[in-house]
Amino acid sequence: MQNIKLTIAYDGRNYLGWQKTHMGPSIEETLQTILEQILQHPTPLQAASRTDAGVHALGQIVNFLTAKPVADFNRLVISLNSLLPKDITILAAEPAAAFFHPTLDSTGKEYRYFVCYDSFQLPHHRFYSWHCPYPLQLDEMRSALAFLIGEHNFEAFCNFKKNAHYTDFVRHIQIIAIEELEDKRLCIRVRGNHFLYKMVRNLVGTLVYVGKGKIAKESIPMILKSGKRTEAGVTAPAHGLFLHTVFY
Repeated sequence: MQNIKLTIAYDGRNYLGWQKTHMGPSIEETLQTILEQILQHPTPLQAASRTDAGVHALGQIVNFLTAKPVADFNRLVISLNSLLPKDITILAAEPAAAFFHPTLDSTGKEYRYFVCYDSFQLPHHRFYSWHCPYPLQLDEMRSALAFLIGEHNFEAFCNFKKNAHYTDFVRHIQIIAIEELEDKRLCIRVRGNHFLYKMVRNLVGTLVYVGKGKIAKESIPMILKSGKRTEAGVTAPAHGLFLHTVFY
């Protein structure tokens, strides 16, 4: 069996996330259907991140096994892209080690979240950034970042899925930064080893609350210590979030 690694990008607006669901279309099911059409055999997929409904990706990593050896990976990319809907793009295909697993072998991920804090938002940004039409105190937001860097118990920034049982809420954030873009837009970069459910969106929502003056930056350590989701800020909407890079 040949193990093949794909790097893919997608616009998550029309999908209920990566993972298959009987509720509607998913990235996984859409890609698997096209792969099986090309390879003519069942092709289960594994992904580095099971992105939620409405979340986008610029560098999702996926693998699959095939009994039909692929000799021309460029041709595979072209074939997939010709059949996939235009909101899913295969960026690269390459052979992987026999036991490569995109989730288990990952050493970290970087997510990027976009916020517009102008009184209006340009129409072509509306599907890809959270519009917060009020002034934000960027210096306060940046000062709050220092409390989030490093290893902490992030239970206060975790939403709970039904039937999800976490035994450890400690995660390590290697980079969290705020970059100013044109048109009063922000890019909030978050890089870490692993992430809890909706952790990035909850971190962003909390930082925006700091910028609005609804949460004091000095209270971040107490929020972390409390472990209570209700102490942190709102969950930022899905459409501003991008899975940017997966590290190995």
